[in-house]
Amino acid sequence: MPASPAPRPSASQGTSLDLSAPSSAPAGGTSLDLSPSSSSGTSLDLPSSARPSAPASASGTSLDLSSPARGSSAPAGASLDLSGATTPTAASRPVRPRPSAAAGDLVLGYAPDRLAPGGRASLTDDRPTLTLDRLQSGIGVLTVRAAVSEHIGDLRLAAAYRLATGESSVLDEARGLSVAPVGTSRYVVVAARDHGDVLRLDLRQVRRLERLVVLAFSPSGGTLRWGGALLVETADGGRVDVALDREPASGVLVALSITQVAGELVLRAEDELVHGTFRDACLAYGFTSITWVDPWTPLT
Repeated sequence: MPASPAPRPSASQGTSLDLSAPSSAPAGGTSLDLSPSSSSGTSLDLPSSARPSAPASASGTSLDLSSPARGSSAPAGASLDLSGATTPTAASRPVRPRPSAAAGDLVLGYAPDRLAPGGRASLTDDRPTLTLDRLQSGIGVLTVRAAVSEHIGDLRLAAAYRLATGESSVLDEARGLSVAPVGTSRYVVVAARDHGDVLRLDLRQVRRLERLVVLAFSPSGGTLRWGGALLVETADGGRVDVALDREPASGVLVALSITQVAGELVLRAEDELVHGTFRDACLAYGFTSITWVDPWTPLT
């Protein structure tokens, strides 16, 4: 009689490493199961066809290097996502023009009031300054003369000037101070007598000039019955009038200042009467580097 086969050990009796293909899952035991079967027990299942799914993060902090699926919602927790997500393209901004003081930008400066080519204007309390353009400031000669009647008195013109080199002095044709600067044939300003006192500014040398103030006075120191006007004439026929109207008084009238700014001449009606001498008027307007022989005569 053939021998009967040995009985198969039961899985329910203990914990074992079972590599066979059981017909049913062991009840309540813990095992390492590498078979493709699914069971209700706890097992380590590593079949070759199955791909482990990424664990869902509920609220923890994680480093996610995967490419997120489109349409999926972001996890509630904070994460560092280094995936190749596309960044939105920034909308192009319109180009803002660069501010320019020459163009009258309100931040850098103001739009200067200018004299029209060949035009005429008057400097008043409401319009005390006027700027000549590059052509009016750089071509020919700028002339300053007085248009007054004889009943005013012995009114004469003089000027205090400062050059770009720092040289500073006074022009007064009555005292023989008729050219600036002294000791050169390239004059920037000339004082002359031509039916009255005349100041002529050579505009070829305009950048050598820093500032000039026109002075009106009486050589005798007497009282003047002020009236008439200064006439500033450009080479293109333009003219700027500066009134000399005020109550009768003695002293030195600082009537007009001319300042060179980047090759353009800025005219300003000062209209200030200084009760004193040339030296007092020059000191009041910043010409402090002039050495004086007496209150009316600079050292040259």
